[in-house]
Amino acid sequence: MPVSASNGFPGPEGFASPLAWLLAPVTVPAFLDELSGTAPHHIARGRSDYFDRLAGPAVAEQILAALRIDPAAVKLVRGPDHLPPEQYTLADGTVDLARVRAGLDNGYTIVCNNIEKYLRPFSTLTHGLEVELNFPTHVNAYITPPGSTGFLPHYDHHDVLVLQINGDKTWYFYGDEPVPPHLMQQMHEVDPAGLPEPTSLHLAAGDTLYLPRGRVHSAETTAEPSIHLTVGIHVPTVLTLLTHTLHMLSLRDDVVHTRLPARHLDDPDVRESLGALIHGGLMAIEDPDSLAEGLGAMQDFLVRRARCPVVGQVSDTVGIDAETLVRKQQPLYSRVTATGDGVGLQFAQLIVSARGDHETAMRFLAERTEPFRVGDLPGLTTSQQIELTRSLIMSGFLLRAATPPPTEAAPVHT
Repeated sequence: MPVSASNGFPGPEGFASPLAWLLAPVTVPAFLDELSGTAPHHIARGRSDYFDRLAGPAVAEQILAALRIDPAAVKLVRGPDHLPPEQYTLADGTVDLARVRAGLDNGYTIVCNNIEKYLRPFSTLTHGLEVELNFPTHVNAYITPPGSTGFLPHYDHHDVLVLQINGDKTWYFYGDEPVPPHLMQQMHEVDPAGLPEPTSLHLAAGDTLYLPRGRVHSAETTAEPSIHLTVGIHVPTVLTLLTHTLHMLSLRDDVVHTRLPARHLDDPDVRESLGALIHGGLMAIEDPDSLAEGLGAMQDFLVRRARCPVVGQVSDTVGIDAETLVRKQQPLYSRVTATGDGVGLQFAQLIVSARGDHETAMRFLAERTEPFRVGDLPGLTTSQQIELTRSLIMSGFLLRAATPPPTEAAPVHT
């Protein structure tokens, strides 16, 4: 099933992707081939305004205002001390911003989780990363007063890109080895008393820090307040793929629903026979169709994470013909999927369905990254091309693109 790879993001022009912007001058290939999953890496820029287009001077107030309706997304933390939500919520269940600011004055870090759900610039960034990497992504914000530490030494279950927005922060790393994934799965807790002496680095405004999963760390501000964002990158594992594949297999094949025999826990002979049953399930998982179904389920999950695009207006569809130039909404992860009586173009929480004779055009749309003319849609009559384009503009998948100015013909000398 084809998947789109359109990359729109809030960074300045001149970067091929949102990840390229976050990592520059480190290239995306260098990051993926040499740095990802290895060790913390500091990208120092000496440009305090680097992230202004994403998060300007008023970003703290914008985030708090957006999250006011959802107290569950806001936490106040000062080392081991976590303020209970009732201490900074109003009677109507919303966040009391005055109490939150008072907590900041008393040394608490304001933690704002999953801000991509509330502010479109951050959802554009995260979805752009998801389109590029195929990894689910989220953004948290941390507003910390001077000379303070938010969380005690801890580790994250996912990779993180730290974006220092305002102020400076000192980061501490404890040991050279990450917590192994099997211990993370057991919710292993860090004992601060048993940690080695940390190494440290200074993160200035405009810098990026890459932190792979499992690395024990903490951070504290200097003499100035700090605002930083963490872009959490949830890299799927073999367990993720196996889980999705098994689930999809369970919907169509009874091999994984075979009943276990009585006394399978206590009878050694019965226990020994279980290997043959397990082997049958593993053989079914190895089938290419089963793997494709598992990957399709992961695609479906990623598609549904996107926020719905801005819906088009009827006026946007007036005057469309075969020469009209259009482009895809960016970023927008999409795929072509079978429906009951045809095919569907799935994106965000929407599916635009059509008859089976539209499949070639749908796949063209899912794979296309550049603007195109309506008449370029393959396998359709002109009226079908126009009808499909109008439907996709109204649903927000397509936008009318500016028509490039005509190229002047060079003078002919005789």
